[in-house]
Amino acid sequence: MKTPSNALFKLIRKMTPSEKRYFKRFGLLQQKKDSNKYILLFDAINEQNEYNEQALLKQFKGYDFINNFSEIKKYLFNQIQKALRNYHSQSSIDIVLYNYLSDISVLYGKELYVECSRIIKKAKKIATKHEKFSLLLLLNEWKRNVLRISHHVDGIQNYLDKEVAKDQEYISCVENESLFFNKSLQLTLHLRKKGPDHGITSDIELPTEGPKTFRAKRYSFLQKSMEGYMEFDGEKIFEASSGDVKIFEENPHFINAIPKQYIISLTNLLDSCANKIKYNDVFDENMLKITKVLDSYSFDVEFIAKERLLVYIIKCKVYSLRGNLPNLKIVRQELGDQYEATSKKGYKTPDLDIYVHDNLMRSALITEDFSAALESYNDSLQLNLGSYREDLQMETRLLGLIPHFELGNWLLLESMVRSALRLLQRKHSHFKLGKVFLEAIKKCVVIKQQPNHQENDISLLLKQLKLDAFSMTSKSRLADYILFIGWVDSKLTNKSIAQCIFEVTKVEYRI
Repeated sequence: MKTPSNALFKLIRKMTPSEKRYFKRFGLLQQKKDSNKYILLFDAINEQNEYNEQALLKQFKGYDFINNFSEIKKYLFNQIQKALRNYHSQSSIDIVLYNYLSDISVLYGKELYVECSRIIKKAKKIATKHEKFSLLLLLNEWKRNVLRISHHVDGIQNYLDKEVAKDQEYISCVENESLFFNKSLQLTLHLRKKGPDHGITSDIELPTEGPKTFRAKRYSFLQKSMEGYMEFDGEKIFEASSGDVKIFEENPHFINAIPKQYIISLTNLLDSCANKIKYNDVFDENMLKITKVLDSYSFDVEFIAKERLLVYIIKCKVYSLRGNLPNLKIVRQELGDQYEATSKKGYKTPDLDIYVHDNLMRSALITEDFSAALESYNDSLQLNLGSYREDLQMETRLLGLIPHFELGNWLLLESMVRSALRLLQRKHSHFKLGKVFLEAIKKCVVIKQQPNHQENDISLLLKQLKLDAFSMTSKSRLADYILFIGWVDSKLTNKSIAQCIFEVTKVEYRI
């Protein structure tokens, strides 16, 4: 049986409150006779947290449009799109420019060439300011058509003298942007599938002249940031993320034109602050900035909820390094509450779920609430992630051994170690530190199950594990296993995991 389309539901869910008010007031003016039933359907779908077509059919039983429900949904979808185009006709640069192109086409068809030229001039001014080079090429094509058909000799000469060279520059800028975009897209795919542990080969050659446009510069900063993740270079990530935010703030018209992209850049900068302890002070400043921007723009509520959730994920990550257990417990609770609130509203967060449960598990381990850590670990195992972030999935499996160790689940732990070793051999043979950790835990489990075992034997194994970790892993990479190291140190020193992590972070394992 064919699954009913939920496109209308998704569109309504992504509308802002003001967009919904506008649609209900102006979106169905041409349907005065039937507008009420469309509004009723709109409101019914808007009330759903998950799309349920059977519930809608039951709710509207007896209405004539039930007999042709799929067509009614398509019609309502199209009317919402038209209303949104009108609503954003003055605020969206893309819609403004495409409306100008429509006007140009109509005026050209009516042979109103002077009026057509005026619109072309206005559109080019906006397109130039916002670096819409593909549209500038299209506008120049219209300009050539107008000049040729109107036999405007001086205009043709002026175009040949000035605009031909500009066309070449526009083409060059489009190609420049495409290369930097494709390069960053290639790295994005690699990181999302494999994580930073795998190398990447690329046949995309970047131009020696560097990025030429605002967007190309953004793609370049994004590329450098991802390279920083692959090189485990926190400073490179921070500098690239800072550069991305800086070019936005140097060109505020781009913030107004694409505020969601600015939010994403701020979030990337916020995340980069979590990679080195020396950037923790900047984190608080940038977190306030993101919150202020989210409150300043009329984003759809789902986008705001997801961005706030991401901020709480990063906040939990940062506070896990600060050594203040009361504050970390509060932040962990905030993250859990925000995730629950986001889920209750029906917002799906498949790209964030693993990070939520991973940070809830890590923060519970650091606060030594091992039962809560185990619960978050089990939640992680329930996610259907496929090949997404295989590296993080493997690290989560390894961290899940710690609460079982602390809770004395030796038989289960023995089975988990065997399973993890098989998975490591099959898919993560490059992860040498993981194998060493598993072998050490395996030996610890054997000792723990002996009736008269000595804790000193465990300490000797853990000391050797720490030495092996230092010998086979670069300093920069060790920081990504800070929780493993903090836990081992806590067993050797009898200090809290939080204190051990704070101490090793301060002396910078990532130098």
